[in-house]
Amino acid sequence: MDNFMENPWFVRIIALLLAVFLFVTANGIGGKNKNSTPNSMENSDVDTIVDVPVEVYYDSENLTVSGVPETVEVKLEGQRRFVEAAKRQRDFTIYVDLSDLEIGKHRVPILYSDISDKLKVTVDPSYTEVNLQEKVTEDFRVEAEFNRSILAEGFEAEQPEVSPKTVKVTGAKDVIERIYYVKATIDASGLINDTIKREARVTVLDRELNKLSVTVEPETVSVTIPITNPRKTVPIKINKEGEAPEGIDIKAVSTVTPEVMIFGTTDVLKEIDELEVSVDISNIHEDAEIEVPIEGPEGVNKITPENILVKVTADEQKHEKTFNDLPIEEKGLKSGMDFELVSPAKDSVNLKVLGEEEDIEKAKKEQFHVTMDLAGLSAGTHEVDLKVEAPEKVEWELSQKKVKVRIRDKENG
Repeated sequence: MDNFMENPWFVRIIALLLAVFLFVTANGIGGKNKNSTPNSMENSDVDTIVDVPVEVYYDSENLTVSGVPETVEVKLEGQRRFVEAAKRQRDFTIYVDLSDLEIGKHRVPILYSDISDKLKVTVDPSYTEVNLQEKVTEDFRVEAEFNRSILAEGFEAEQPEVSPKTVKVTGAKDVIERIYYVKATIDASGLINDTIKREARVTVLDRELNKLSVTVEPETVSVTIPITNPRKTVPIKINKEGEAPEGIDIKAVSTVTPEVMIFGTTDVLKEIDELEVSVDISNIHEDAEIEVPIEGPEGVNKITPENILVKVTADEQKHEKTFNDLPIEEKGLKSGMDFELVSPAKDSVNLKVLGEEEDIEKAKKEQFHVTMDLAGLSAGTHEVDLKVEAPEKVEWELSQKKVKVRIRDKENG
């Protein structure tokens, strides 16, 4: 047996068989599945990494760039260990190099670095259209903005205060020239009835309210919006409602609170000059004090006080009688003096008498005397009050309370 294995032909035959085996294995010949993969293919892999950030190399001090996608997809093909290492470590860089380009529009490739040369790399997208522009910085005044519809009824907003009042906006020259609004918008929920103070992000917009791609410094500002509830003092007008009971005379309706404070927007308040309240007198038989609520028109959100006390003065209804042409009697005229009435033209007035029915029936014209006191008056024209002498249980009203009288000296005419 040992001699056989040492035979050169044996060795040659074994070598030939090994060569045939290797050939068959390498070319997929024999009993393997037609879908089987050679050892080199069994170790290959394909994977795609998404949302890979893109770096941009350019003169950021003096230029701005637009058109570069924020992220791309990177497809890696090759042996599995290289693919997995690149995916796990992600220490490669995707970038566009604009360092040597002039101002204007350019189509540039999206490049990569620090990826194994044993991998096939595909970047999607592989090219991008960029626009290089001169960088410009300008100061803009910030306008505060908020939704006024959330103001509680009767409240209004005063001029907003913004700090700082201006911000620096940096961007491409053609973008800066399109700036139309620089706003700080206050977000608030629910009904607002008190001063708002918030930090608000600054937004830069063009005329069509499109947001512009610029840098703002500072990015936020402090906004204070004073919220007020305007007020106004107005008088109260009391109206009598209904008819007084039979035999009752309502002499007066008044209140110790003649004015109230009303609250609402300026536009609402300027249309209100007074508030009316109604008092029902149909069940009042004697003096009474009634608490009456004050109701404001639409737009008035508060009234102080909300109720007022109304005093009603009532009495039994008086009967009346009128005596016409009661003569006016003179008293106290100095000796040697004479007089004549200038007004009224006649020397009499009418007298209305009021009182209980029984007293009025008993009243006679002869019981009443109308007098004018001329004591101490010198020559000339004078206005004199009329006085009435009447029974105690009745009241009276004169048709004329004063007379005009001319006094003269009899000797001098």
